[in-house]
Amino acid sequence: MSTATRLTNPNPPTDSPVATSRTLSMPGWVTIAGWVSLVGVLAILLVHYWNGPPYNPDSWRYYELSQTLGGDFFRIASRHSYQSTEPYSMGCGPLWPILVGVTAAVTRTGPQAGLLAALGCVLATAAVLSVLGRRIGVRGLGPLVTVGLLGFVPFLDEVLTARTFPLAGLLLSLLILALVTTDRRPTLAWPAAGAAAGGLVLTRPDTLPAVLLLAVLLIVARRRDWRWLVAAGLVFAVTMTPWAVYGLAHFGTPFPADNRIIATAVPQLYVTDVIDLDQVPTVTDDPLGWLARLVGNAPAAALQAIKAAVWAPTVVVTVAAGLLLLRRTPIRRMPRWLLVGLAALAAFTAQVAFSELSTGYLSRRYLSLVVLLMLLLAVVLLFRTPIPARFTGQRAGLTIGVLLLALPAGWALGYQLIVTPPDSESLTGGAVEQELRRCGDDTTLTIVTSTEVGRHSALTGRQTAFFPDNFADISVGQRRDWIATWGIGQLYLLPLPPGAHPETVRQHNEPLSLLATAARVTPDPCATVGRLYRVSLE
Repeated sequence: MSTATRLTNPNPPTDSPVATSRTLSMPGWVTIAGWVSLVGVLAILLVHYWNGPPYNPDSWRYYELSQTLGGDFFRIASRHSYQSTEPYSMGCGPLWPILVGVTAAVTRTGPQAGLLAALGCVLATAAVLSVLGRRIGVRGLGPLVTVGLLGFVPFLDEVLTARTFPLAGLLLSLLILALVTTDRRPTLAWPAAGAAAGGLVLTRPDTLPAVLLLAVLLIVARRRDWRWLVAAGLVFAVTMTPWAVYGLAHFGTPFPADNRIIATAVPQLYVTDVIDLDQVPTVTDDPLGWLARLVGNAPAAALQAIKAAVWAPTVVVTVAAGLLLLRRTPIRRMPRWLLVGLAALAAFTAQVAFSELSTGYLSRRYLSLVVLLMLLLAVVLLFRTPIPARFTGQRAGLTIGVLLLALPAGWALGYQLIVTPPDSESLTGGAVEQELRRCGDDTTLTIVTSTEVGRHSALTGRQTAFFPDNFADISVGQRRDWIATWGIGQLYLLPLPPGAHPETVRQHNEPLSLLATAARVTPDPCATVGRLYRVSLE
């Protein structure tokens, strides 16, 4: 038999790899269906929550900071941290407030600009991953992964509350695309990777260790890339320079962060605590005590991860399928996309684990970037890993594609629309906000609930302060110092629902009794919805 005959033989021997192993085949229209599903889910959410997004303190802080564009950048009126007396924020990176501010200026939408920007980032992430899919041969990768990510409820909550992870996911996708492309176009791809990494850190400063660890892992995996990594590092440094200058100018440190002392302290602290920085023992003073606190946080962190899996069943199924196929991939012939993906997954998983253990802030939303990477790897493995030929027909590919779209889309919409109804007073504050405006003065207002603190400052520009978490644990002298330092002149207690439990009432009134130990506190009859008190040290 000739060579030509052997190559074109329509019936190869059954023991041939061609007959026994193939990759899944997916019809082209599934890509269109993926985009329709993604746009449909986002449109439903946008319409449903347009007048009542579930905004929280972070949402309003980002919106407040976004309004400083073109002025005194990052000056803030709502005080959530007491580690610096400078009137500037040190609690987040600048890129997300900048995007919200630009969106607000272009669309004239006010506070809803954050929601629009978040939804736009989700669509852009799908577009970037679609380009990646064309590079590595997976049709419809963008919508398949992005719809799957919406099935991770904490990430969906990040979108609807207009916080940072939608933009962080977009920049991480750009970073992965650039790193995968370095084999083809290194002169453009490596600097692009440095810029994407810089943008990611400027969005979520806590990702800096992950970016540095990823660079180390890539050098270990392919030592010949070190020269290109130096070029990427230079671009990264240039991208970070403006923010470093800002930090030096306002706080004397190139990278300000209000959770740095939280992560290095021996006792468990919170950002909203009143802290004497010189008196707090840190890891350098007591390394064993610091390690003991990290170990003590481990069980709760593990439980949090388990809860995240329970509330993301579609993610768990997709990732489990990808793990089964990963076993069929030869390690010695690992393709570039898999090397980059696994290195990024290791780096960002390590970063999230350390961040949660060191700060004690346990939130499922911090897993968003890890979930994105896991879904990306799982979907690519599903369509790139050779499997028995009898499972690779178009019907099998169609079935898997439809399941990857329908299940997470249904879960995301079903869960979100049932569990989180729109709040008609979310953007305006309702009667409480109107009362705060009517009864306000030139002093700083303190409220226990931080959403009202952030919203009132963002909408009016008035100085507000979140009531410290540890106010009951500090001395009377420290309480007086806090009142004097921040100019506290009013305390507002939100209205309680009728028939509230006595313990709830006691906790609700506790700030009043604590303030009364350090200052003169008198009722203000101006308030009729909640309770307003005037605070004076005289």
